[in-house]
Amino acid sequence: MEFHAIRLCVVNFQESLAFYRDILGFQGWHDDEQEYAYFEEINIALFSQKKMLEALFDEYQPTESIIQQAKFIIQFEVKDVDEYYNLLKNKGIEFINKPHNRNDWGSRVVHFYDPDKNIIEIYKVNRD
Repeated sequence: MEFHAIRLCVVNFQESLAFYRDILGFQGWHDDEQEYAYFEEINIALFSQKKMLEALFDEYQPTESIIQQAKFIIQFEVKDVDEYYNLLKNKGIEFINKPHNRNDWGSRVVHFYDPDKNIIEIYKVNRD
């Protein structure tokens, strides 16, 4: 597993984008429709908290406590998401969702909590 980025789940995407890009001067790319930005050199991404929670919890509505906890996500890139899912599941990790393809992200992903309820994502870029 290789560290990829910290994803900040932001309430106001445009305001946060302007802050990190225009005020702090971070270089990267962004997608207004997805409400996502990635600053490669510093491994920080911005993602609309609303869109991230919709992606994580599509089977039910997250509670207020989950919304308060979902301030950031730590991303790790792996060679095989399903292999890591099985490895961690066998070690007792309870997952938020099962491995699945996110074609809109170009990735296969799965999410789980650490002991303090921080969200961790493991992913692999889908290369077609």
